[in-house]
Amino acid sequence: MKDWFHALSRLPFRFIWSSNAVTRVAPHIRDSNNVQRLWNYFLLASLPAWLIGLWSLGHQTNLAIADFRLEDVEGWRGVFLAWSGIGFDASSISACAIHGLMYFVPIFIVALLTGAFWESTFATVRKKQVDEGLLAIAWLFALMMPATVPLYQVALGMTFGMVVGKLIYGGSGRYLVSPALLGLAFLVFSYPTLLFSEGAWVPVAGYDQPSVLELVTDEGGLAAVAAVDYSFWQIFAGARPGPVGAVSTLGVLLGAIFLVFTGVASWRALLGMLIGFITVAMVSNSVAPGNDLFSVPWYWHLVLGGFAFGAVFIATDPVAGPMTNPGRWGFGLLVGSLTMVIRLVNPSYYEGVMFAILLACMFSPLIDFVVTELNIRRRKLRLLEGDG
Repeated sequence: MKDWFHALSRLPFRFIWSSNAVTRVAPHIRDSNNVQRLWNYFLLASLPAWLIGLWSLGHQTNLAIADFRLEDVEGWRGVFLAWSGIGFDASSISACAIHGLMYFVPIFIVALLTGAFWESTFATVRKKQVDEGLLAIAWLFALMMPATVPLYQVALGMTFGMVVGKLIYGGSGRYLVSPALLGLAFLVFSYPTLLFSEGAWVPVAGYDQPSVLELVTDEGGLAAVAAVDYSFWQIFAGARPGPVGAVSTLGVLLGAIFLVFTGVASWRALLGMLIGFITVAMVSNSVAPGNDLFSVPWYWHLVLGGFAFGAVFIATDPVAGPMTNPGRWGFGLLVGSLTMVIRLVNPSYYEGVMFAILLACMFSPLIDFVVTELNIRRRKLRLLEGDG
């Protein structure tokens, strides 16, 4: 028990320091960017999307309160906002951001504490130091959660993601898929109404505001979007219902630029995902131009759902993705095309980026293996031709 508490006490500081085990001699690669710093880059890159998402969540909630003409908002959030004088003004950026923050913080804290418990437990049993990456995993997991998710489900999803997705394989650098994404997938399969129930995205009782992608797929294409006065640039900026981290394509784009500039994310994988996504969208436009969903232009598809967030912050996980440059191109094309195919043909779950990334990550070792074997074969042929 003493060892467990010792491991747990060190966890809050893992975001500023890393393991003392470093590489010192050849042939190992040595670099100033350690594992923890790499994870921190993902967190820093997501800050623009997070800030816009907080405002969007608070804005949508305050609009719903105004529509219902509620004077007394139930719950501790309503009591605090009324007592502090912050209020529920949908036109106030600060009031909306604070309201959104009050939904995000409990989700993030529960995810972080759950992950810390399992990290400490596995570190104690294995008699090793606690692993890197917990802060970023809990952060990304919380960014994908709806505001209305029960906190016990947050704990369950984080448990599954950390234990099954990371710790049983040995920790950072050894897992097959993103632990944050695996935790979300577990909740989607265990609680199918998590993302698609009435009022999932706007936490006001009795208020049902579907996501923009739901409007397109269920209500009649872009005509339904125009009917509720959504514009392309409004959706691109992030003024729409959805997960805190995924509503703003603009915020995600800023994060992508940062990750590519710092060398953390592979531009080949990102460009491959975009090419695969656009190609399938354009093919669908030509195959069924009169269909409400198939006729949606690719640039609209890009801002409708969570593809941008999944592509930039989840699919670029350096552990779960391929390590070879040709493999990154193939991986990206697979994620982008599968996302679009699932969105077009799967009526039960049309936000296909989660399943696309999970499936592509499972094929990631095979992709690298094929690329490596082909390279070896080409070298052998060159040697044989040279001897001849």
